[in-house]
Amino acid sequence: MEGVLADAVVVFAGHKEYRSLFAAGVRRLCGSPHPAVVDGQSVVDPDAWIAGGFAYRGIGRGDKNRHVLRE
Repeated sequence: MEGVLADAVVVFAGHKEYRSLFAAGVRRLCGSPHPAVVDGQSVVDPDAWIAGGFAYRGIGRGDKNRHVLRE
């Protein structure tokens, strides 16, 4: 997947396989310096993805949507 850049990862299905995703691994695949994750099913751990450098947006989870963005 060389040369592929993604600005966002969107999870809109609650499949168990998505729960095992690791932010660091996904970020390497994105290639974007400031990727976002949009979690529509409360599947990923917001704190882990924020710590992994993602801008986290969770539908129905306003408590994590106003975090400070990290470089």
